[in-house]
Amino acid sequence: MYTLEQLQSLWNKGKYIQVLKGNNDLSKLVLKTSTSSCEIYIHGAHITSFKTNSVEHLFMSEKSGFQDMKAIRGGVPLIWPQFGNGKIQTHGFARNCDWEIHKALVDEKTQSVQIEFLLRNNEYSEKVWNCNITSGKETINNFHTIYRVTLHPDFLDLEFDVKNTSTSPSSNDNILEFQLAFHTYYQISNIENVYVLGLDGREYIDKMNGHKITKEVNDKVQISNETDRVYLNVVPTQSIGKNYQPLQLIDNGSKTSITLTYDYQSMPDVVVWNPWIEKSKKMEDFGDNEYQNMICIEIGTINTPVKLSPNQSFQTKHSILPSNKSSL
Repeated sequence: MYTLEQLQSLWNKGKYIQVLKGNNDLSKLVLKTSTSSCEIYIHGAHITSFKTNSVEHLFMSEKSGFQDMKAIRGGVPLIWPQFGNGKIQTHGFARNCDWEIHKALVDEKTQSVQIEFLLRNNEYSEKVWNCNITSGKETINNFHTIYRVTLHPDFLDLEFDVKNTSTSPSSNDNILEFQLAFHTYYQISNIENVYVLGLDGREYIDKMNGHKITKEVNDKVQISNETDRVYLNVVPTQSIGKNYQPLQLIDNGSKTSITLTYDYQSMPDVVVWNPWIEKSKKMEDFGDNEYQNMICIEIGTINTPVKLSPNQSFQTKHSILPSNKSSL
């Protein structure tokens, strides 16, 4: 366990990267370019701020706890190796533990700053993840995971790599099976002012309606009650007579938009979530009225878990591209 001073000595890079004391004395990295910034806690490799031109794009709850072995509420929690409830703890454990800083790179020519985090199996992971997330059968889960955050002047790249590091011969006992999601909370002017584009015609699992499979019939997905949906196989397409429509969050209140791109083959699913009124009141680390100023749009591989044999790897990438003007 490094002290703050040791982390600063190892990873501070002038005006581009600084290690600072964050909430509750947890260490965080602050990345900066000439027009953007990003804050990442070592705890959970958790992004808590992303700004372009001084505009904050991520929502953080004022009641969020910053405690060891607990998830931070808001920003970009990493959901791995399990999404939601299942055979192990809810939403896995990657967001609950400290990651190692593996690399730090600054490219002054392109004005990009990159931090690479590392997580591998350890005593904690072996305690909480000792079974298959689907069957519950006892398994050996040896892994080497890299999470790469790259800040550009006007957008943010997130890359996630996993390798099954088991040295045993391939068998059902050492298949590394997991789900993954970037559980991103977006800051919005008001939930009444926003909608999501790019989901029209997609089937989704409606968790508010007994997990019923439903087809989206709206061009603009708007939120007017508690919403928890997993949209399946969201691969942007161009229909005859229609323009290509990427996945996009539109905020008419702030006259802004955020375009979300991702590797459709490795992460085909999109979650749209807002707790609304009653659930907000039941959440200890979330304000009663904060549902009005956030929406989660989560990119992931959820419906069909990834399965890696020994020495197999998985790589994926997700980008967040804000615009200061609405695309309307």
